[in-house]
Order: sequence, then structure tokens, then C-alpha cells
Amino acid sequence: MTTVVRYMYSRLGLAFLGVMAVLVVNEMLYKTKELYHLVFSNVISVTEVLIVWATLMPVVFYHLAPEMVTIALLARYYLWRQHNEILALRSMGLSCWQIAMPGIMVGVCATVFCAIMSMYVLPATFGKAMEIRFAAESRVAPGMLLEGVQNTISPQLSLSFQHWLSADIVGEVVVTQDRKPGDFTFVVAERGRFVEKNGDYVLVLESGSQLVHNSAEDVRRVSFDQLSIPLTVPERHVLDHGFYELPIGMLLNPPEAVQRDPLQLAVWLAEGHHRVINPLRCIGTALLLLGLLVPGLQGYAELIVRLLLAAALTFAESSASTIAFVTAQRHADVIPLLYLLPLIPAGLGALLLSLGDRHHPRWILIPALWRNKSRPPSEDYSAGATLAGRASLD
Repeated sequence: MTTVVRYMYSRLGLAFLGVMAVLVVNEMLYKTKELYHLVFSNVISVTEVLIVWATLMPVVFYHLAPEMVTIALLARYYLWRQHNEILALRSMGLSCWQIAMPGIMVGVCATVFCAIMSMYVLPATFGKAMEIRFAAESRVAPGMLLEGVQNTISPQLSLSFQHWLSADIVGEVVVTQDRKPGDFTFVVAERGRFVEKNGDYVLVLESGSQLVHNSAEDVRRVSFDQLSIPLTVPERHVLDHGFYELPIGMLLNPPEAVQRDPLQLAVWLAEGHHRVINPLRCIGTALLLLGLLVPGLQGYAELIVRLLLAAALTFAESSASTIAFVTAQRHADVIPLLYLLPLIPAGLGALLLSLGDRHHPRWILIPALWRNKSRPPSEDYSAGATLAGRASLD
């Protein structure tokens, strides 16, 4: 029995880690896709991208931990039922709760891990990722610029040139700077040279003219031999990265200024309670899946029905959670009801597991004996050794 239990825990652990790795890589590749061309342009380093990945991982664990548990348990328990390994465990005398216990422990571990990520790690790391991203967006390197088109350096500054003369020199340069409506500067130069200093670039224009337009009556044209234009966007002071940087204590007990605004108060409280409820959903979804997949008669048709029902209910639970939290961000009065999101699936799953032992205490032997009635008696209970044999071989 110890070997069987170790086998189940090891397979569930590997399944959860595999699903976690796939989802994390997928999310990181998608969420940081705007940084890749900056790496190839030598604006930021690969190390900085990896730091962004590391500091954004708590966000992924915070939001996707219930889905990780769902996919891992759905895959493993479906395969165990399909290969008659749940049948073997029931033949050995295990109850539905005992068979489901490894899956429940996976849900508990995921809950603890997700809670640590959402309550403690996320507020401490998210700011670092945002600093790197905003700093990268403020840098401009020559490799990012294309000839023959208008390159936007900032909302007020654009640069175009006809062709590259060398790796750091461009020809026939046009720079436009719009400060406000009716107030702009237009610069034309024969050549432009990029000069780098401490990671920031300056465009040094040679042999050109500058047209300054302040109003219809104030238009000035100035010729120059050299004119320097910094290409680094002025660093933006980010007042708010969202709520991820705020500790949970502040979210649950907002400042007085926030409490006076009902809409802001609802948003703050919804985010604070979300950091508690989302980890609890790991246990709720785990119990719901196990209550659907562990009990019941052995049969291919019933297995498919239970699989489809489990997938549909977990999808409905995830959609209901999203809708409930969006509603709570507008109406603070419904926030206490959010705790029903993990409680209802957990209660339903626990009820199904209990009914599976009460109404079908020996359901597993009926189809096995029916299929094997023509075999010698010594073979009737051979299924009981299936799981133990596979575990010992593994």
C-alpha cells in the first residue's frame, strides 16, 4: 500500500509540475513579447528579460494555480480510471476518500503555494519587472530604426532618413517635434551620427536647418553645422502599476481617501479578497473533480460522461469566478458572497465522494466479476495487483 500511495503522489506531482511549466512558459512568452525585438536591437540584455520573467512568475501562479490543479488532476485520474487502476484500488478495499486523498493534497499544496505568491511574493517583485519594462520602452537604439519610414521616438518626436551610410551614420535626415497644436519644430540635415553614452543614444545632425513654428506670426529658420538631439524618451514616472504592488493588508484596509469613494473602495476590496479566494479555489476545484472522477461504476461510457461533466463544470466555475470578481469591483456589497466560489465546488465534491462510498460500497467488484465469470476464480481478483505491479515497476 505504501508503494501504491508513493506511486500516486509521484505521478500527480510530476503532472502538476509539467502543467505548471507549460502554462508559465506560455504566459511569459505572451506577456513579454514586446521585449524580444528590444533584445535583438541591443536595447536590453537577455539577463534583463530573464529578470522580468522571474519577477512576473508570481502573477502567473497567482492567477493560474486553480487551472494548473484542474488540468493535472483531470489528466491523471482520467488515465487511472481508463486503465482500471481506480478499479484495482477499490478492489483492495480503499474508499473514495482514500483514493482521492493524493489529489486533495495536491490541491492543498497548490493553495499554500498560490497564497504565498499572491500575498507576499507578488507585491515585492512586481515593481522590479515594471521598472525594467518602462526603462526598456524609454530607450532607443539605432538598430530599431528603419530607413525610408517615419520612426516614432516618442509621441512628440519622430525621425526619418533615406538610407544608412554606415553602422552608425544615416543620410538625409528629417526630424519632427510636435510640442502642442500649432507649435512644432522641423529639422532637415544631410547626415546624422548616433553617439552612445551609458546605454543612451544621441543623434548628432550635421549640415542642416531647423524650422521653429510657434504661431502664424512666429516662424524662424536657423541653419546649423551640428545639432544634438537625445533619442532617450524622458523617463515616465509611473504613479500606479495597478494593485499588484500593494500589500494585502492595505487592500483590505484602504486609506481614508479610498474609503470615501465607493467605486475605488470596491476595486481595492475585491483585489484584496481575490488574493485569498483564488488560492482557496485550488482546493475547491480539486474536490469537485475528484468527486466526479473517483466514484461511479466502471465503464467506458460512464467514464466519458464524467470526464465531459468535469471539464464543463470546471470551465463554468472559472467563468463564474471571473464574472463574480468583475461584479464585485463595482458593488462592494457582494464581496462576502465571493467566498462561495471555493465553498460550493468543495462541498459538492465532498458530497459526491461521500455518496460514492455510501451507495456503492462494493460497486467495483460487480462489473469485474461479470466480465470474468468465465475465468478461474483465481483470476477474479487479479485486478487488485495491477496498480501495485505498475508502481513497483516504475
